[in-house]
Amino acid sequence: MKDFRSFLILWIGQTFSNLGDIFYLVGIISYLYTLSNSVFLVSLIPFVITFSRFLGGMLAPLVLDKFNLKEVIVSSSFGKTFLLLILLLSVHLTDGVHSLMFIIPVVSVIAFLDGWHTPARNAMIPQLAGEEKLVKANSLLSITDRTIQLSGWPVGAIIVAIYSGQYLITFTLFLFIVSSLLMLFVKYTSTKERSESSPIKLWDSLKQGWQYIWNAPTLVTISVMDAVNSIAGAVWIAAILYVYVDEILNKGEEWWGYINSFFFAGLLIGGILSLKLDKFYKDKKHYLIICGSLFTGLFTFWFGFPFSPIVALIISFLVGLPTQVQEIAQLSLIQSYTPQNILPKVFSARDTIFTGLFGIFALLFGAISELYGVRSVFVISSLLLLFSSVWAYKRRRYLALETSN
Repeated sequence: MKDFRSFLILWIGQTFSNLGDIFYLVGIISYLYTLSNSVFLVSLIPFVITFSRFLGGMLAPLVLDKFNLKEVIVSSSFGKTFLLLILLLSVHLTDGVHSLMFIIPVVSVIAFLDGWHTPARNAMIPQLAGEEKLVKANSLLSITDRTIQLSGWPVGAIIVAIYSGQYLITFTLFLFIVSSLLMLFVKYTSTKERSESSPIKLWDSLKQGWQYIWNAPTLVTISVMDAVNSIAGAVWIAAILYVYVDEILNKGEEWWGYINSFFFAGLLIGGILSLKLDKFYKDKKHYLIICGSLFTGLFTFWFGFPFSPIVALIISFLVGLPTQVQEIAQLSLIQSYTPQNILPKVFSARDTIFTGLFGIFALLFGAISELYGVRSVFVISSLLLLFSSVWAYKRRRYLALETSN
């Protein structure tokens, strides 16, 4: 069933949800720091989110076997809304010390639910949008995601500065409610046949997506690239960029914000280009994947040795652009290639790769930059990305395939 109108509802609902995800984090971080004045507690938030989302992605196949994709999206959306309501009540009805007992667990469970929500959403897109509009649909989602990432943090910070973290969390609750209600109106017909007489065993369910990837050369090719790119992408965490700005650019911490803004602007323009060139994507995905990794690697190396701070900003933009083009090409290829009944579990495995490796190597790169200097991690990242492009070129015949359905 192709229903682009339902895709648009999903897209709008996801937009409210993504904006809410950023706003509630800004509000929580502000409230937590005001309450405790502890940098450790604030830094614990991204760690908890990464670990919980990783765990949610690992266990997502069990949920996807029990419920269809719409049920997963609706239940996770309302679950996040309910949890945020509990958090908000704890902030307003208890003293500061007692509200701390709720913050970390609630943040953890919300991230855990996102581990279900994201693969279910990505798996629904091919059926709602159809093959002809698949790249367009992925590009629209990407443009919205990047726009929110680019603007959500500064807007959230302004709201906190004018009002308070509690006010922003309250506004987020409204966004989550709207998003959850919109998800109810998505028309989706499950293609999955449930069999009560022969239920899938727990271990078989958990390994099904991984097993399919292992037996599909196209998905093996993309998964290796995903793994390498996740590791390489860990250099863009705030801790490393702060050091980069200080040691390489000799600028103040506001330049961290400038670099992030230019990077996300590159991602945004990459999404817009993908939207305009969706017909080109249909036959040339493999070239975009190979070239995307190649140019990202070259620009990342250059970023480690900029001539000036202004050049660093330009390079940051140039890194974002091919990164986004490659990501949309890979996402569309996975959706085209993988049968609908196994697609949610393939995305669950993919998200687990992303989250797990990124979290581990973010810590490792931080240690390497401290021991050998911040330039070293950008050199390592660029070499990994160049390896990824060579790997893709060697296996380009698998990336040129359209579908196995």
